[in-house]
Amino acid sequence: MRSNYGGVDETARRANAMLRSMSDDITDRRNEYGLDQYYQTFTRNSVANLPKLSRRAVEQAIEEMESKGHVFGKKDAGNAKHYALTIQDVVDIYAHRKVPKYRDIHAGEGPFVVFVVNLKGGVSKTVSTVTLAHGLRVHPDLLQYDLRTLVIDLDPQASSTMFLNHTNSIGSIVETAAQAMLNDLDAVQIKEDIIKPTIIPGVDIIPASIDDGFIASQWSNLVDQHLPGVLPSEVLRRNIIERVGKDYDFIFIDTGPHLDAFMLNAIAASDLLLTPTPPAQVDFHSTLKYLTRLPEMLEQLEEEGINPRIKGNIGFMSKMTSKRDHEMTHGLARDVFTSYILDASLPRLDGFERCGESFDTIVSADPHSYPGSTEALKNAKREAERFTQAVFKRIEFVRGMK
Repeated sequence: MRSNYGGVDETARRANAMLRSMSDDITDRRNEYGLDQYYQTFTRNSVANLPKLSRRAVEQAIEEMESKGHVFGKKDAGNAKHYALTIQDVVDIYAHRKVPKYRDIHAGEGPFVVFVVNLKGGVSKTVSTVTLAHGLRVHPDLLQYDLRTLVIDLDPQASSTMFLNHTNSIGSIVETAAQAMLNDLDAVQIKEDIIKPTIIPGVDIIPASIDDGFIASQWSNLVDQHLPGVLPSEVLRRNIIERVGKDYDFIFIDTGPHLDAFMLNAIAASDLLLTPTPPAQVDFHSTLKYLTRLPEMLEQLEEEGINPRIKGNIGFMSKMTSKRDHEMTHGLARDVFTSYILDASLPRLDGFERCGESFDTIVSADPHSYPGSTEALKNAKREAERFTQAVFKRIEFVRGMK
């Protein structure tokens, strides 16, 4: 810069240093206390209570699998070792029992793409996205399906990246969804260089970076330059989803609350839209305005030569409390969405906010290291489970409509 501009450059350097310090502190703490892996494990008895299993079935499966060399997780309990079965162990037991996976049930259909979207910021788009991504993988009733999930972060704020892989959410990184879209990478390159794991195996993310905002603002020119002949709003589906989609059952997209090229790409690539609808008057008003603009966005895509594949736009209440005015707004939302509203909501609870202090989702947050009330965490996890199951059931209903 030619000028100091009142210390802008120094402030930026200190902010960057603090971001790295915060991320390093979380990483060091996780490594020191053994919190670098997903905490949840199951006993044999708890697995026996899962859908389509029984005590006899689980004991038999474990015995047969161990005889073939499978090593199950165990932990010390006094002088004995008890089973501490991981998510993957449970998935393997279901596979051994020949319970159909989700990809077997929907063979040949490809991944189901979901976009949690609203033009109003601060309505829990990102929290909803990452909660669903992790929640679908580990929900007890859904383990039988071995659901594999990818989150594509196209929001330059990189909030989904922060929740799911915080080491990739700081500074300028080149391995982002936006860069992968433009550079026309093949499937192997995307898998090896772009897709990053999260703390829950089976859930991956393609990160975003602050620099992606500059790409979005020049999108049409960049596509003309790097991808001649390709429609600007079909790049996400063509260059990422169609190339790695066979490895996932669900793909979630997160963008900023801006009507830009990334949002249009996300809408064009999606099978289902989810609209978080907060009950506060200002937020609800802005959500209604977004809903009035949605047909225009779809028409814009059609004029570009794209046939949107959206099967529905499902509304759900976010940041809900038991306040009377919130309940009244919920009624108004039902009038707007009619049958296209979700039964479950994402309530405003302390747990959803505080888990971000350790760069966790409410699903991945370890009760042993959670900074707040254990009861508050338990309540939030329970609501996240209800919300996840409601979304899954609605998706299955939508997929069943021909």
